[in-house]
Amino acid sequence: MKIALISPEYYDIAHFGVKRMEIPPFGVLYLASVIEMKGIEVSLFRVSHEKCCFDFSGYDIVGFSISSSVTYPILKKVRNNSQFNGNSLLIAGGIHTTIFPEDVITDLKIDIACVGEGELTISEIVDTYPNLNLFQIKGIVYKDSKTDKFVHTPKRELIDDLDTIPFPARHLLPKNEIVMDDRLSNTHLPVAHILCSRGCPYNYNFCANQEHSIRYRTGANIRKELEFLIDKYDIKGFCITDDNFIVNKEKIEDICREITPLHLQWSSLSRVNTVDEGLLKKIKESGCIEIKYGIESGSPRILKMMNKQITIEQIKKAITITHEIGIRVKAFILHGFPGENLESTKETIQLLDELKNKIDRISLFRFVPLPGSPVYNNPEDYNLLLPQNFEDIFIYNNGRKWWGTKHDQDELEQSYQMLENYVRNNWEKF
Repeated sequence: MKIALISPEYYDIAHFGVKRMEIPPFGVLYLASVIEMKGIEVSLFRVSHEKCCFDFSGYDIVGFSISSSVTYPILKKVRNNSQFNGNSLLIAGGIHTTIFPEDVITDLKIDIACVGEGELTISEIVDTYPNLNLFQIKGIVYKDSKTDKFVHTPKRELIDDLDTIPFPARHLLPKNEIVMDDRLSNTHLPVAHILCSRGCPYNYNFCANQEHSIRYRTGANIRKELEFLIDKYDIKGFCITDDNFIVNKEKIEDICREITPLHLQWSSLSRVNTVDEGLLKKIKESGCIEIKYGIESGSPRILKMMNKQITIEQIKKAITITHEIGIRVKAFILHGFPGENLESTKETIQLLDELKNKIDRISLFRFVPLPGSPVYNNPEDYNLLLPQNFEDIFIYNNGRKWWGTKHDQDELEQSYQMLENYVRNNWEKF
């Protein structure tokens, strides 16, 4: 049996005008590792609008990884322009597929849409191929050939013990997508990316995350992966790419204890209300040199509308303590959420100005209604102007106006330019 996994190339949305490769495609890499453990050959195809024509006729199963609306048109292009074996099983997964499985089946003319985590599902598909009893496989959607209706099988349970999942099949990537020297704060250390947890317990109105629980790998398991990366790739640091790493204090302390002897430098994301002085000291001792905080806005009104569940005082306290302990601070700002105006933008600038000597880097994003987010799902509540096609929802520094009247939109553009100019004048890199 031969299996092809297709993953689009996509680039760092935090960088303006710079085409810089994003984090590794962990979704397909974990699937590949599960399949390879069964002794089955896996090929990974990185695709783009320019690289969209391939011969998949020699593969028994072809899988499409659709992470967002950005990558959706790329996968459609690959599906239409490539050769496939008429007997091949075509499947799709990823967060976009999880949210819109029926659309994916229809548009890409595939057999199975995988919903949620895919490791157990793909394992079951591979084990029973080609004699599949689709109705008995949890976590999939397919079209019944007799009734021409969509069938949604029972929800696939989450994997409780993440340590049971083999490490991602990084060997399927070129080395420059495994080890990078421009990712860890202000250093040029060779670093890798890792995932330490899955899920996020928070439900921001702008976020498309579908899993609102969080599960962690053990510190020992993470240490084992890092030791492998040290031995194999000689890394000197790593970046944690979890949606929200610093949530469970006990789990974080366990991880810190295990990785401290490795003497690696690292960074991660966090909320401002999940850290305290004691925890930050342990994090620093374990090698952390930068924490990225999702501040989003300096306006209490906008934060409430976003459902961020944080206060301005919590922002100030977390950034101040982090800075004083000696950990660099990167702030994420999201501008343009419905209701944004000159007043709220000035509040954001005021907050940044108060904290500018404590914030080392800034990533400035424009609001885009991500498919599957509460905003996207309730457009009438936010006066949204949604396009008809997914592919028009483009997140790369998108200047499109997504809501409001002409007056609202003019004010929004004026306020964004004011904020961007302020950031550019006060931070060399953002």
